[in-house]
Amino acid sequence: MTTVVPCERLHPIPDGEVTLLGAHAQVTGAMTRIETREGAVLVDCGVPQGRDAHGYTLPDTAKDVDAVVLTHGHNDHVGSLPMLFEAGYDGPVFATPATLAVTRLSLEDSLEMQRVSPGEVRAFLKRFDALSRPFPYDTPKEGKLGISLAFREAGHILGSASVDVISKGSRVVVSGDLGRPGAPILRDPCTTWDKDRPLDLVVVETTYGSREHAHGHDDVLADFEKVLLDAITRKSRVLVPSFAIGRTQTLLYFLNELVESKRVPELPVAVDTPMGLAVTDTYKRFNRLFDKESVDKMAHGDDVLDWESLFAVERGKDSRRLMDLPGPLVIIAGSGMCSGGRIVNHLIDGLPDPSTTVLFVGHQAEGTPGRRIQEAGKRGGRVHLDGQELLVRARIETLRGLSAHADRRELLAWLSHLPTPKRIALHHGDPDAQEAFARYVDEQGLRVR
Repeated sequence: MTTVVPCERLHPIPDGEVTLLGAHAQVTGAMTRIETREGAVLVDCGVPQGRDAHGYTLPDTAKDVDAVVLTHGHNDHVGSLPMLFEAGYDGPVFATPATLAVTRLSLEDSLEMQRVSPGEVRAFLKRFDALSRPFPYDTPKEGKLGISLAFREAGHILGSASVDVISKGSRVVVSGDLGRPGAPILRDPCTTWDKDRPLDLVVVETTYGSREHAHGHDDVLADFEKVLLDAITRKSRVLVPSFAIGRTQTLLYFLNELVESKRVPELPVAVDTPMGLAVTDTYKRFNRLFDKESVDKMAHGDDVLDWESLFAVERGKDSRRLMDLPGPLVIIAGSGMCSGGRIVNHLIDGLPDPSTTVLFVGHQAEGTPGRRIQEAGKRGGRVHLDGQELLVRARIETLRGLSAHADRRELLAWLSHLPTPKRIALHHGDPDAQEAFARYVDEQGLRVR
């Protein structure tokens, strides 16, 4: 019988224990320590974000490990690596090649935003490169500790993986962040698992463990089409605050699909985020990891992340020049919750203008500038942004359905493809989501395929 355990840090396995050092009762800061008789492995080394970050310090038990394994390159899964290195960690960092590339970009950007000196950033990146150990998908390997690792597609962002950790006495699978089946660009999460060895513990994310997504691929396209056609009619500039990793690339895919299918006339699109441009280049470099639909399109000459009227804005002065261009024009800029980056200047210029459209494409957390803009847009209120008080007269839209996280039904389907686990540990979700998912699994039953 499978036991589902929400919001608990410590989980026994036959030859050791698994400790959720981070994200055990919250969404951010994923960090899981797997200790066996052979040694200790740290799966992910994330940093908490927002309110979760208050008073955060790197746990001492994270420092005493033999290897680090990364599921993907988002900051809430890799952002504590600089602290770990500073504490003296000098072991290997295992991840897929694409995850190592995205992680390098993510950490470089994070350190620069923290105003770490250029010399210190270069020193960190040099050490990261020296410790990095590329690990291909679906190729189990046994390390010096006698612990075998296998990376399986997770479908969340480029290079993302679930990790199968097998010691002499135990087997643990850590889901990482799981994407949605059928999402653009990326392959679906793995459904083919080795069932020769029993599975003692699964650590699974529950970001959306309490709900099911109401919007699918076609819904997103239809909503996006409506916003763009309205902007073309009104000759509006569309300002899109977007996350650099994953979300920007998904938006480019949808824009390309709408233009290629002639549902929307071709219009100028400016990608005004250096980080987003760097990540997009990384996606192109690893396009062999794209799903079959994207690979087929590229084989027929359709670059799903590039087209003639798409412009890359590298320099800050060119970003400022965008404000002088008339609409219709789409500007995709960071950051996703309007807490910094080039989007701030565009919003200062555009929010008081009723001909502007602001299109949110991700969740705006409570207390962020993005959430305040959404709320002010409902009533024509004011917001403070970068020291300025602005009357929100722009049209505020939200594109729903772009979540890169599986919902409860999709999480349960992923679990059903694993060998029957003895225990399921829930993390990477708030307590309500974890408790709700535990009840959902109990009600629906875990039917292994």
